[in-house]
Amino acid sequence: MIEKKTLKIGILIGNFNCLENWELRIIERIILDKTLHLSLLIKDGRSKKENFNVTKKLKDLLKNKNIFNRILFKFQVLIEKSLFKVKSTVKKETIIKELNSIKTIYLNPKRKGFLDVFSKNDSEKVKSYDLDIILRHEFNIIRGDILKSSKFGIWSFHHADNSVNRGGPPAFWEILNNESVIGVTLQQLTPELDGGFIIDKAFYNRDWSYVRLQNRIFEASVTILFKNIKLLQNGHYNIEGSPVYYNPLYRKPKLIQLLQYIFNFYFSILEEYWKKVNFMTFGSRYNCWTLFIGNGSFLNSTLFRLRPVKMPKNEFWADPFIFNYNSKNYIFFENYNYKLKKGKISCGIIEGDQLIEVSDVLDLDYHLSYPFIFEEDNSIFLIPETSENNRLEIYRCIDFPNNWELYSTAFDGEKIIDAHIYRDQDMQKWLFLNKQETENTSYNSDLHIYKFNNLKFDDLQPHTKNPVIIDSKTARNGGAIFKSHNQLFRPSQGNIDGIYGKALNINKIEKLTINEYVEKTVMVAHPNFKEGLVAMHHLHQKNGLFVIDAAYAKK
Repeated sequence: MIEKKTLKIGILIGNFNCLENWELRIIERIILDKTLHLSLLIKDGRSKKENFNVTKKLKDLLKNKNIFNRILFKFQVLIEKSLFKVKSTVKKETIIKELNSIKTIYLNPKRKGFLDVFSKNDSEKVKSYDLDIILRHEFNIIRGDILKSSKFGIWSFHHADNSVNRGGPPAFWEILNNESVIGVTLQQLTPELDGGFIIDKAFYNRDWSYVRLQNRIFEASVTILFKNIKLLQNGHYNIEGSPVYYNPLYRKPKLIQLLQYIFNFYFSILEEYWKKVNFMTFGSRYNCWTLFIGNGSFLNSTLFRLRPVKMPKNEFWADPFIFNYNSKNYIFFENYNYKLKKGKISCGIIEGDQLIEVSDVLDLDYHLSYPFIFEEDNSIFLIPETSENNRLEIYRCIDFPNNWELYSTAFDGEKIIDAHIYRDQDMQKWLFLNKQETENTSYNSDLHIYKFNNLKFDDLQPHTKNPVIIDSKTARNGGAIFKSHNQLFRPSQGNIDGIYGKALNINKIEKLTINEYVEKTVMVAHPNFKEGLVAMHHLHQKNGLFVIDAAYAKK
């Protein structure tokens, strides 16, 4: 194994006590990684009076014609912050203690409006520390030779897709403009505002709360940063220029825009409350997933001809997998109980387009879903989604279909989602899964791949580009990989428009090695084939049959 080059990292940093949880996570990971060295902290050496003149700020505020907008916006943010708090995942005191031991220098750039212009002397001072990367977590828009004072420049987040949104506030305009997703751009800074060299981009589903969505993308930023640090260490550092930008520079919202956002925010809260009351009073099932069984190839099917599988009240059925046993086709699926708010694994025998002899397969103290079932070495195995138990679990069948024993576990302490196995033409085994990085991030955006040899998973080899996809539009698995006309396809969820599992993608796998993964979305199926459907997110194609799931808004 080739030893990774140790990277020397500097951080443009402010008051340690003001660091947010996501920033603390970045610092913690740098400190814990033996291939990274936090070599230098760069702080603002200008006096507090120069940086923050209270009297001038108050005068500017009173002169501002939008003073009511600003006060209303701040008030709304305070309300949302009280409702949606970021869970602390790092001990701030420990990190601050470490930071106090790091070499620190103070620089004095000249303030020109929103610009911080660094002198040649400042730039040379930083350059003398021979840094590989500088991370920006302080200062305004940076100008001067300091942009070139480390080998790979200054890396900075723009918490938006910089081809769609430049300016701010982060995560607000995507909600107001009903964007399908919100982007995060990791860039190497240039003199152009939010238009630096693009290192990478990631995409996340929209939300109806500005503060909650902002928290989510801040926390998720950590993943894209360390993915690209790892790529840099492996000799893969590719940057490209920002594309043409044709939208306005976004600023704080005007009153009419703010009122529109506030109306939608409180309407969403009332809508969620009404759903709970309606369920408790009338038993109405919201986002009710059900199964649809078809013959032939899904790729050429006519979905409006399908009939939903009949199922009991107070349940929904989702995440179906087909399995043939003793010449009978079974479907294993998540059976979710609305009252218990917990899923179990059930199965039934396919008869026409319905299921018969439905029985429970696996019912544990924690939520289960996505029951990937397969054969290996003359045994039958099941990998249900067990993220609530903070590990991946594999079960072996003792007596089909209802008796199973725990065979092995992996990823202890991690939230692993929707895992399945693929064996390629060279008999190499691959594990595809999604991960939730922390409690503050989403399940739906990061796809990881591992190579392995045995189901004890004691030899897992991570893909060198993990996570190979960071994009809620396509990342989360939506069923097992299947072959059609000698081509491989990976079904995946389209988590867009603020809706979980809004659409079903069919992605053609074009390259799969331990160092490369390339797929192309060739089809997106939307839940328009039955009245009342709002989502569809899973497909399993096998034995000349296919089964999908789709959700009714209310049933």
